[in-house]
Amino acid sequence: MAKKPAIPVMNSQDRTLNQVLAAVKENIEVITGARAGSAQIETLGTNATTAQIIAKVNEIIGRLNYDGN
Repeated sequence: MAKKPAIPVMNSQDRTLNQVLAAVKENIEVITGARAGSAQIETLGTNATTAQIIAKVNEIIGRLNYDGN
């Protein structure tokens, strides 16, 4: 699978806009695993058990939830 393009850094004269754009960029990078220190979510094999599937879904939910749980 091809890598997704990086989100460029935006510099505006508006400090508030810069803060919003930086926060959006950081959140997208964390969710997608592109942010340094963010672990990649590994794929499951075709013979994954129900327990492995549940654990993987919970890992994805944890990544998406605001509080990380």
